[in-house]
Amino acid sequence: MNGGLKSPLKKNLSFLMNVLLTSVGRRNYLVDYFRDAVHPMGGEVFAVNSHEDAPALYRADGFKIAPPINSDDYISFLLECCVEKKIELVVPLLDNDLPVLSQARDLFSSKGIFVLVPDLHLARLANDKYQTHLFLKSEGFQTKGNFLDLESFFNAKDSGEIDFPIIIKPRWGMGSLSVYEASDEEELNFYFKKAQKEVLNSFLKYESQQDPGKEILFMDKIVGDEYMLDVINDLEGNYQLTVVNKKLLRKGGETEVVQTVKHEKLELLGRRIAEHFRHPLVMDIDVIVNDTGIYIIEFNPRFSGGYPFSHAAGINLPTALIKWLKKETVDPKVFLSPKIGTKSMKGFVMIKAKSPDCQLIGQ
Repeated sequence: MNGGLKSPLKKNLSFLMNVLLTSVGRRNYLVDYFRDAVHPMGGEVFAVNSHEDAPALYRADGFKIAPPINSDDYISFLLECCVEKKIELVVPLLDNDLPVLSQARDLFSSKGIFVLVPDLHLARLANDKYQTHLFLKSEGFQTKGNFLDLESFFNAKDSGEIDFPIIIKPRWGMGSLSVYEASDEEELNFYFKKAQKEVLNSFLKYESQQDPGKEILFMDKIVGDEYMLDVINDLEGNYQLTVVNKKLLRKGGETEVVQTVKHEKLELLGRRIAEHFRHPLVMDIDVIVNDTGIYIIEFNPRFSGGYPFSHAAGINLPTALIKWLKKETVDPKVFLSPKIGTKSMKGFVMIKAKSPDCQLIGQ
């Protein structure tokens, strides 16, 4: 499968480059990383989000409140922003964005705008965690047992294929939203109803309409060492490296502390995935390692919440991305060489909202 993308930008790209980040939420660190990349060349970073209480909006050089991703007006809204601010690069930061923008990629490209998205097949495959599971099994990767309804789960339990404790999570989900652990049948029934209610009352309800009644997954819980992989390609889909971050501390489903390590088997796993999909730039893969093997939990072909750990270890994908778009050489020793042994921790940054006149397009 060839997911590599040809840049629509010309080799003689002007020194200026403006960037638009979509669905920024709390990802203020990515706004900062991209500002560091484009400010030296006179560029600016703009941000959009569907509500104004997204902290990362206020770290950008300008922002705008977007319509919902599923809205018929979403793509035209983004195009208007790009034309207005002479934006040449769009970087989506939310799983839900990927299929929508992937379908509109050629439209943006025709206007000289590069959208950092995988092909539509990969975008949809990664969003649907059950289809991810089926793909991994078909390709011979180790992964968790995964069931779409209570009947199939209990049939598997009776046959000895799975047993408590299990993980309950949204089929089309991200992060730790509505993820629970059940240790018995009573907890299973309670958390299933809770997760289903939460999904159907959140933005996840839109994608869940693809298969009503099967929006929750029941997954085997695997115990072992947990890792996040940042699998990096260039924009043509050529493999560059895999950054391996071992999770040292998790709170409330979020990874708080990691150490960047050398792990040849996980690096080979990253290469295998990269060469299959040939995705552009970065794919995040969650894995668990124990005595029985390496289990892939899920993957996301975008900048993930784990990327700041790789950045702290010396990776600089925003700058590498800009250089690749400008047809410049990316020195791997400078931009793509993690410092093994780096221990990184997430902290909190208080952000004060600016006045509305800082928005991307005045209202």
